[in-house]
Amino acid sequence: MIIFTTITNAYDRIPDHYYDPDVKYVLFYDEDIEQKGPWEFIRIPKGGDPVLKSYRIRTLSHLYFNEPHVWIDACYTMTPEFVKNSREFLSYPIVLHKHPEGRTLLGEFLKLYTWGFVPEDILYECGRDIASTGYKPSMFDHTINCCIWRQVTPQVIDFNVEYWRWYEQYRLYHGCQITSAIAEYLAFGKNVPRSPLMVDLSKKYRAKQYDTSYNFVENVSDISRFKNNMRRILGAAF
Repeated sequence: MIIFTTITNAYDRIPDHYYDPDVKYVLFYDEDIEQKGPWEFIRIPKGGDPVLKSYRIRTLSHLYFNEPHVWIDACYTMTPEFVKNSREFLSYPIVLHKHPEGRTLLGEFLKLYTWGFVPEDILYECGRDIASTGYKPSMFDHTINCCIWRQVTPQVIDFNVEYWRWYEQYRLYHGCQITSAIAEYLAFGKNVPRSPLMVDLSKKYRAKQYDTSYNFVENVSDISRFKNNMRRILGAAF
């Protein structure tokens, strides 16, 4: 089993993890960071969008590994239970991490609009493309993709490719739950298994503030207009 992560733009610090001697740990990074723990540190080129660089490795994992592997966001701490449960989850081709405070698909689009993560016109375009696939908002089972468990199978590779394609095309920063949802629909035709929450979300080992990697332009008006427009596009109830 491989557990992997990325730290781009020196955004995170490595927590004090539990390390299992039978697990291989791989960390991709671009800027100088404090290196500690039994990770295989793989340097990637500097420059470019640090978020996209990280997400490309996260999503297209089959390009880097040919055995069962686990993604974890670099800021969260691994425990013995995390490793134990990961081995169990890898009996499935893929397992996604269920969000503890799930939103609807429309609610997730509303979050992206309200906090200015994605321009309004891009959100409408993405919504229209999702609707064109036949995906139904009622299928949306909100995940939190700080952890993903995958084998390497043809369907998982299809999932990875779609996950990256939709994320890259629409730059859905803080909206990868939408892109993974449409990817699992296109690759599997259904929702894949979910895990319960496996990390402590309240403890994040960040080295930088969000605004060093993301641009925020909060939308404080016209929320109702956006909600109604997106509801019509998706055919969704709020």
